[in-house]
Amino acid sequence: MDPAATDPRLPQAEATATPADDKPVSVLAPVIAAPSGPAEAAPPRARMLPRGRPGDGLRLLPLSGFHWGGPVRSRQTPPSPRVRGDHVLIRPVAGAVSIEFPRQAHVLTAGRIAFIPAGTAFSLKPPPDVQGQVLLIPPAWVGAQPLPKAFRSGWPASEDAALIDPAILALAEGAARDPGGNGATPYQLGLIAVALSRLEDRQGHADPRRDSLAGARPLTERFLALAGCDMAANRTIAEMARALGCSLAQLDRACRQSRGRSALELLYDLRLQLATEALRGSTRPIPEIAEALGYAGLGHFMRAFLAATGRTPEGYRALMRGAPPAQEG
Repeated sequence: MDPAATDPRLPQAEATATPADDKPVSVLAPVIAAPSGPAEAAPPRARMLPRGRPGDGLRLLPLSGFHWGGPVRSRQTPPSPRVRGDHVLIRPVAGAVSIEFPRQAHVLTAGRIAFIPAGTAFSLKPPPDVQGQVLLIPPAWVGAQPLPKAFRSGWPASEDAALIDPAILALAEGAARDPGGNGATPYQLGLIAVALSRLEDRQGHADPRRDSLAGARPLTERFLALAGCDMAANRTIAEMARALGCSLAQLDRACRQSRGRSALELLYDLRLQLATEALRGSTRPIPEIAEALGYAGLGHFMRAFLAATGRTPEGYRALMRGAPPAQEG
């Protein structure tokens, strides 16, 4: 299930071509038509991009050749979500792809950008007609750059639309010259980080929900801040709604309007996010992490974490530290 350097569905003559590592290979097909939707800068045209390299280095791959996930449950369903150890930047220029997370799916259309941070469980099975690129960024290359800690998706801001694709190309070209990572400059990673921080849900179109969203977003953020302050207290959604001065229905509606998820689903997501951060960034014992995050017990924590990420907490911690995980099961 590791991503292929070339699309296996290409014609045989094209698929068997193997240019040298220092020769460029096209990973973007020509754009068939401009995407429908908000007015924005035209998507990038086909470019000759550096060939992806195997291993742990930065790689730029054709979107149509990037398949990721665990076991396939049936021919009608996508692969099950699986954790990756690198950051994934997805940039479709024609068609659309569905990114499958443990409890939801996110459809990414042409012109938008999605960023999936390392340690996130997801699966991706692009359709044959999708065109675009995927940039795989090793966490060791990021350094102090403020890349998002959670999944982000949206339209590039108008001031970033013309900068992000050249930055991606420059990073990949630097990786082709120096697979060790010295060719990737902080400047280009900084441009990408800034563009990701300013992604927009819409661009250039009036949104009839703008007024309701103006109130929903602050309430949702206050709810998440309150929930994160003391997870061990394990307060109910209704109790937190009363503390915020609203009803349970109002809180749930605000969460759905601003995040597309119920208050309970956002609480579960926040708890999982805090768990992954604790496993990555500390040596705290796993039972202690489970108790601090309000899980009913170690067994509850392990079952919930395994269902969401496809790995046990021990296996996830070992993966994030580059150590061989202990035998599971």
